[in-house]
Amino acid sequence: MARLDILVHRGCLSEQSARALAQEIQQELPAWDIDVRAANKEDCGALGVLVFPAFLLERLVLPTGIPRKEWLLARLKEWERGNS
Repeated sequence: MARLDILVHRGCLSEQSARALAQEIQQELPAWDIDVRAANKEDCGALGVLVFPAFLLERLVLPTGIPRKEWLLARLKEWERGNS
């Protein structure tokens, strides 16, 4: 099962947008494990993430900010085809 983590700053205005996008993506990819969670210092240090929300596919940073749903779905499906 593939995993997508969405890191947010708790209470930031973009958190709601990230959560809404996560729900839409989950409907398109029901077998995926998608989690929206608050970023911590370890995320920033280990992953080098400075901008949130950050979308991590198996701990690889895809985009930061709020990507277009179609773009993100295309990247996730591409990854899925290459790893199945």
